[in-house]
Amino acid sequence: MNLKELVGRFVSQSGKQHLMDRQMLFERWPEYVGPMCAQFSKCVDLRNGILYVQVQNAALKFELFGHKLQILKKIEADFGPMVKDIMFRT
Repeated sequence: MNLKELVGRFVSQSGKQHLMDRQMLFERWPEYVGPMCAQFSKCVDLRNGILYVQVQNAALKFELFGHKLQILKKIEADFGPMVKDIMFRT
């Protein structure tokens, strides 16, 4: 067994998989919204299936809101039904 498998087994047995998935989701945010939008937005929390994203201005909030369903589909492809909705905050 290699180190990656050992860590994976430990994480799943310790019940910490959701924390790892959350961290991976936050790190992959630029893949879902693109580098330009990611530069001015940041995942801040994931509670009860709702991803909370801080954005720097109302224009970006409007832009991301318009693409919310596409973003959710990308996240679901990677993480399953972990995220049910996204709330954008300025």
